Amino acid sequence: MKLLNLGCGTRYHSAWINIDFNSSGPDVIAHNLRKGIPFGDETFDVVYHSNVIEHFSKEEAPDFLKECYRVLKSNGILRIAYPDLESLIYQYVRILKELKNGNTQYADDYEWIMLELLDQSVRNYSGGEMFKYFVREKIPNEQFVVNRCGTEAKHLIDYGKKTYFERMNNKKGIINKKERCLSKILGERYLAYKIGRFRLGGEIHQWLYDSYSMTRMLDFIGFRKIVERDAFISYIEDWPNFHLDTEPDGSIYKPDSAYIEAIK
Repeated sequence: MKLLNLGCGTRYHSAWINIDFNSSGPDVIAHNLRKGIPFGDETFDVVYHSNVIEHFSKEEAPDFLKECYRVLKSNGILRIAYPDLESLIYQYVRILKELKNGNTQYADDYEWIMLELLDQSVRNYSGGEMFKYFVREKIPNEQFVVNRCGTEAKHLIDYGKKTYFERMNNKKGIINKKERCLSKILGERYLAYKIGRFRLGGEIHQWLYDSYSMTRMLDFIGFRKIVERDAFISYIEDWPNFHLDTEPDGSIYKPDSAYIEAIK
């Protein structure tokens, strides 16, 4: 079985071929997926990507999935994990209803769910307002946030403060020579340049999906046997033991994700 994990970040398995924009280890190939998938037609039995497709624009996403289709063998499996827009909207409406009914104890949950909805699309600097939330001295609804976002949220809460102070130091004047030169050359345009460079850098969310829109897109490309999944169930043999969507303790890595699979 040849297995391909796209946009893996730091979450990968040595049994897979792992690709990310920057290599995070010896088992990860550095490659820009906007330039396609760097393998030949019908190479892989499985293609998997988690929380990647939302970083492509609405126009780019079908082309990315066509590349997944191209490198899959006949009857190959595509598995996608993506931010669950349907669940996110449900939580927003539920919390807003509680607040409208006078239940002010939901105010912190409302603040967080609004960040989930908007921040990764509108931010102009790395981490955005979500990161500021993680590095607060006290997070009053920490369990709600962790239940929503899983291991990733735990790590950001545990280690965020150190990174925050490093960033604050950088804002106080620690800037490299190239950036100083650009700042002098561009003058008032330097801020627009920085924001534009960041927003084209891949961190922000370009689009969000529910199961209906994702199914339609996969069907249009030509996939069949399209089915919604959870973190544990898969067409992929021995899936849970790879611990890509789950943790060794049985918890879900990103509980705010939806999962879908299809066959070429």
